[in-house]
Amino acid sequence: MNKPIPTPKACYLIKDKTYAYCTCNHSITKPYCDGSHKGTQHKPLLFKVPKNEKTFLCTCGSTKDAPYCDGSH
Repeated sequence: MNKPIPTPKACYLIKDKTYAYCTCNHSITKPYCDGSHKGTQHKPLLFKVPKNEKTFLCTCGSTKDAPYCDGSH
C-alpha cells in the first residue's frame, strides 16, 4: 500500500505571535507542536513572523527551510 504524499499546511500567521513548530513528527496538530515530544530529546522550533502572512508550513519533516515547506516531500 502506498503512503499518501504529505501535504503542506496552508497557514495565516500573525505578526509577532510566537509559534511552536513540531520537530519530532509525532504531533497530532502538525505542523504545530502539541507536546508529543515530552520525554525525548526533541524540542519545538519557536518562530515569529515580521508581518501577517499566508504561507505553507511543512508537515513531512523533510524541509531544509523549517518551518516552511520547500517541496522536499
